[in-house]
This record gives sequence, C-alpha cells and structure tokens, in this order.
Amino acid sequence: MSAARFPRLLAAELRLILRERLTWAILAGLVAALCLAAWTGAGRVAAERAALAAAAADGERAVREAKAAHLRYGQPAAITVNYWQDPTDAFGYMSYFMAAYAVKPPTPLAVLAAGQSDVQPAVTKIGFGFSTVFDDTATEIGSAAALRLGPFDLAFVLVVLVPLAIIALAGTRLSSEHDSGILRMIAAQPTRPRHVAGAKFAAAALVAVAGVLGGTVAGLWLSGGLGDLAGWWGTAALLAAALAAYVVFWVAACALAASLWRGAVAALAALVLAWACLTIALPTALGLAIEALAPAPSRIAAIDASRQAQARFYAGDEARRVTAAWLAAKLPEDARRLDLADRPELKRLARDATYDAALADHRAAARAQALTAAAWSRRLALLSPATALALALETAAGTDAGRHAEFLAASADFRRGLRSFFEPRILAQAVSPAAVCAGCPARLDFDAYDAVPAFAPADTREAAGRQALLTFACLAVATLLLVALAFRRLTEWPA
Repeated sequence: MSAARFPRLLAAELRLILRERLTWAILAGLVAALCLAAWTGAGRVAAERAALAAAAADGERAVREAKAAHLRYGQPAAITVNYWQDPTDAFGYMSYFMAAYAVKPPTPLAVLAAGQSDVQPAVTKIGFGFSTVFDDTATEIGSAAALRLGPFDLAFVLVVLVPLAIIALAGTRLSSEHDSGILRMIAAQPTRPRHVAGAKFAAAALVAVAGVLGGTVAGLWLSGGLGDLAGWWGTAALLAAALAAYVVFWVAACALAASLWRGAVAALAALVLAWACLTIALPTALGLAIEALAPAPSRIAAIDASRQAQARFYAGDEARRVTAAWLAAKLPEDARRLDLADRPELKRLARDATYDAALADHRAAARAQALTAAAWSRRLALLSPATALALALETAAGTDAGRHAEFLAASADFRRGLRSFFEPRILAQAVSPAAVCAGCPARLDFDAYDAVPAFAPADTREAAGRQALLTFACLAVATLLLVALAFRRLTEWPA
C-alpha cells in the first residue's frame, strides 16, 4: 500500500476505535476522574485564597485597632497602659498589635497540582513575641490519615491514571489481531506492517490526546478553579503540549510492546510493568537518591542549641551583660546609659539577637539543604516521564519544593527586615522618650503604622514557563525514541 492511501486507513481505524464501547467507557471514566480531581483542587485553592484573605484582613484590623488606640490613649485620661499594650510604643506595637504575614499566593494554575501544600503553609505569621527554631513550623498539617492517602488532584490523574487508561485503550491493538489470527489476513494484503501499525496507533493517539486534553479543560472549566491567566497563557500552552507528548509517549510504548509479536497478554504485562517502573519504582528511587545527595541536618541538634542559648541568657546576670554588650554595638557612646540595660524591651531585643546568632548556622544549613534538595529534584525528575510531568505541573501550580524553600528563605528575610525597621525606633524611644501629651495614657509617639514593610511574594511565571518547556522537550525526545524503536521493529510481519 502506498503512503498516499494511509489517510484512508487512518480514517478507517478512527471509525473502528470510536465504535468500540470500551473506548467510550475508558474515556468516560477518565473524564469523570479529571473532573473530580479538578473539583477537589478547586476546593483546596479556594481554602488557600480564603486563608490569604483572612491574613490580609487581620493585618488591616491590627492597623485600625492601633490607630484607634493611638487616638484614644492620646487624650488625657486617668488610666495606665502597659508598655507592651501601648501602640505609641514601637516595641508595644511590634510585639502586641502588629499582624504581619509572609504569604505564598496560589498561581492561576494552582488547581493543577497539590504538591506538598498540605504540609507546607501558604501563610506564615511573623511574630516577635517568641522565637522559633525553624522557619517551617507555623502550620497545621491536619489529619494524618488524609496525609497518608495523599491528595487526589489533577496531577495524580494525569501522571498516574492516564497511562493506565491509554494501556487499556491501545495496549492490545495489533496484539489481539495476532492472537485471533486476523493478522494473517491483514498480512496477506499489499500492506506494510508500519502502515497498519501507524494507522492503528495514530488513531489511538488522536483519541487519547483529545480525551485527555478535552477532559482536563472540561474539569478546569466546570470546577472554576482557574485564576486569571494573564501572562500565563504561554505556560498553559506549554503544559498542554507536554501533556500531549506524555500521552503520545504511552501510545508509542503500546506500539513498541505490540512490535514484540508476543500476543495481547504479554503486551499488557510488559506495559503494566513499564507503568509500575516509570510511575512508582523510579520516582521512589529518585526520592531516595535526593535524600542521599542532600541529607537533612539534625533538627534535634538545632533544638538543643536553642535550649542552651535560652539557658545561658537567663543564667545569673548574663541577660544584663548581653544587653549591655548589644547596646554598646547599637548606640553611639554619648547615648549609652547604664539604666538602659535593665529595660525589658531592650533585653528582649538583645535576647532575640543572641538567640538568632546561636541558631544562625543551623538555620542556614536547613535552608541550604532545602534549596539543594529542590535543585536535585529538578535535575533528577527528567529521568522519568512521570516525574518530569509532575514537576512541570507542580511548578506551574506553585506547589513545588523549590518555591517553598525560596518562600521560607524570603520569610526569614522579611522577619529580619521588620526587625531592622522597628529596632532603631525602639532604641530612639528608649534613649529620648517623647510622650504624646501630658497626662495621656500613651507613653510615646510612634505612629508609623502604614510605613511598616509588607511582604512581597515572588513572581513564579518565568520558572513555571521554563520548567514546562524543559519537560515538553524531554517528553518529545523520549516519545520520538520510542517511535523510532517501534518503527525499526515493524519492518516485517511475524513468521
């Protein structure tokens, strides 16, 4: 048969595959799973957005209450206000009134993948009332049973279930004809194995790509979980191309299994084994490799260092000595006074500075390990089609480990920035206190509530687009390799 007649053969195979009830049953189940996964993802994203809105509202409430208290305490009255409850005291506002948050807002494509968002917070409150050892402890992980099951999201359906659907749809094509003897009749015609196999698997690929992409779009549309895609259309298009390449990869794997001419049972067994290796065994092995390449530092050692730093500070007269040394480094010589070392707010600042210095190496090691593990994850994920697609989806959703590691580092920097904002104002009020008015409960004159720095989330569009492009390229190369192998094997009919 000439290549010019191939379109007719392809059309015939399309009609044949679309007339099969099994095809529609597989597509219906797949679309239902995609819609359910999109719905659960939309609920998760809605909860994250509600948490962000609550954090923003809490920050605005804190400013309103501080301003109202400033007006109320700025008038003569026979009441006494403690320094830690006085919004005109910079230290009082920082430790009692202020509600500052570091936030990791969901991307417009956050519905695609939950990633580790169920154990990694999207909102972290920055506080100075107490010190924490780690940057990643301000979260409520929820039900341990639910965490053990894992999220049922679009990434799970697309990465894990779609290959099984494709194997059910195309795994026995050509192999079933071999078992039933129909292949002998086909071989008796003036047709080449490549033309027949090409038509059969091209038809399966067209149906599978249309079903997967169409079901994904339908699920996203019905769930309403997508955000504003302005600036994200390029990334969305690259993800669609990567997903199509992933689907064709598994169809090509079905063609390669058929080219072994071992029958339908052997073809299905080989395909299921390949699915288990590429979606379960290899990702697990890659995870163990990342743990070996980027070992986590001891959290027990950091907790012990924290305990020792606290114990040293409160031993004997150490707190006053440390505070005096801290003041000597912060204030000019003509502004130092012996009584300042006994001020409780200055002791708190000195204690936190000492505490941070004692834990600096442990925190730096934890942040470096998180960033190193994320970097290795991006490299090793390309070794498996499943992990490559999963990483592209998580990066587009903003739920990947790399973004969270950067978020924790940015949160720590934000906390230091807030401290740098308040510290000179607290020192200035301690050295030269200026009351709002005589007889007013307000003790000092701090009113820079609107000038307090706000957290600026990082833009993830570039990273998401770059990862989607890299994933598409890798999947396209892997797919072409499988097609070339199958094409090479399908030169002659089996004996």
